[in-house]
Amino acid sequence: MPIAALSANGVCPTCEISMRFCQSCGQPIASGYLEIDGVGPYCQNCYKNRPPCDVCGAPLTDDRWLLSDGRTSCAHCHATAIYSPAQAEALYKEMREVIARLLGLRLNVPTGLALVDRNQLAEIIRQQVNMPDTLDPDRTLGLYARRGMRRGIYIQTGLPRKLLLQIAAHEFAHAWQGENCPLLHDPVLHEGFAEWVSYQVMGYYGFTQHQQRMTARSDVYGQGLRRALELESRNGISGLLEACRMAR
Repeated sequence: MPIAALSANGVCPTCEISMRFCQSCGQPIASGYLEIDGVGPYCQNCYKNRPPCDVCGAPLTDDRWLLSDGRTSCAHCHATAIYSPAQAEALYKEMREVIARLLGLRLNVPTGLALVDRNQLAEIIRQQVNMPDTLDPDRTLGLYARRGMRRGIYIQTGLPRKLLLQIAAHEFAHAWQGENCPLLHDPVLHEGFAEWVSYQVMGYYGFTQHQQRMTARSDVYGQGLRRALELESRNGISGLLEACRMAR
């Protein structure tokens, strides 16, 4: 009886069908593994010992992209990354129309979207007054900011399309709050409403697994989103909006 040839990974072809292979090193995973933003699996060794993607945190491979501000992006993030201001503006315009149709939210004051690198975003954060001390410039991917009479949404360049949509919707909601809920200081409802708007946009584009991860978060964003969804379930969208307008 002839001996079956091993695969390129040194594994029996029959066994290979049911095995998981690390997307970073390509080796079979014998025990625990991780998935990051629905992508994977990654073995524990790569997750602990390989440098992470600066966008999603997944272990990097040789297939990587170095951005102008020093960030490194993995192949998965780079595949749908938005680098062009024209692309970002088109996507932002489309998203605004989705939010208007789904939720009835519009801005009265023109608020554009600008792509910036990490260093530029850190400088914008530094210049803001009344900015929470807990806001870490190295971990912040987007921001709604007022600079004199100008209002804008600033988002790091090179983010995947899905992530840019999520962040742009969240910051758009903060812009709406600035116009309609100037006295809203409750951090849970403040961030929760912004996450709720982002959650609805993710659902519209079919990112249901991403929605599940948003509701599972244990921080103020996850807590706030669950609170906003509860208010919507009890009182409808109009009730949620009124709760934001009346909150202090």
